[in-house]
Amino acid sequence: MDDLYDYIAVIQGESSALALLHRESSHHSYEDQGIVIDCQQSVFQFENGVCIKYSCESDEVTSHEQICPECWISYQVIEEPAGISVRPKQKNFINHCQQAFWLKLKQQSQ
Repeated sequence: MDDLYDYIAVIQGESSALALLHRESSHHSYEDQGIVIDCQQSVFQFENGVCIKYSCESDEVTSHEQICPECWISYQVIEEPAGISVRPKQKNFINHCQQAFWLKLKQQSQ
């Protein structure tokens, strides 16, 4: 069983343990109740056949520099070849600080 952490670490540039073959990204914005929402989406294809979908939505509201701004980050396994089982299948975060903390904790436990 593969850990989703290993794939997220490569995507975030924290590791080079897995070979990344291809990245396809899109970016768009929309307005909701007067607030501009910025959306990023990428699909990462790894050499072993695993594909991970990354999504991040954030609003363009300025916040205090000492507070980590809220955003919605998601990683989802969308393809895995026979013989590879990535767990968990999905991981969500409510901001970049939470994601960084999780990566740090997982790295220390490896």
